[in-house]
Amino acid sequence: MAYTESLSEIVNKARKLETTDQKVAYLRSKKSKALLNILVLMCDKTFTFDLPSTPPPYVPSELSNENHGLLFRETRKFKYFVKEKPDSQKITRVRRENIFIQMLENIHEDDALLVIRMVAKEPYPDLSPAVVSKAFPGLINNPVEVKRGRGRPKKSEVV
Repeated sequence: MAYTESLSEIVNKARKLETTDQKVAYLRSKKSKALLNILVLMCDKTFTFDLPSTPPPYVPSELSNENHGLLFRETRKFKYFVKEKPDSQKITRVRRENIFIQMLENIHEDDALLVIRMVAKEPYPDLSPAVVSKAFPGLINNPVEVKRGRGRPKKSEVV
């Protein structure tokens, strides 16, 4: 039985690569509709979520083998969370939030963290919208700004 990498594994492996060209080549080799959906929803301001801005209370899944790669199938539910999609308007807010929480509880814990980051519009600094745009030209029309870590100031900056 072939092993399929989960979306969080693909994103994390791309993040660990040294150069932008390596990241671009790797992302292109792993291209799928689910990966493109995650990346565009995380990196493009055009799409907004009709969900609370804070992560919902959910119990992370403990079934790491049974739900590995389940996010590939669950991405079809994203249409209920994005305000710009007509399916989002067809369900109530309570139903939408319940679907979201159930998804987070069913998918792998690492994939759930990736989805929460996507909803918060927080692309990884080492996998910025610029890298995603280079890998998939035309995918991102209105890139979000990447938030950098705060950290301590350099000694030379301290007065």
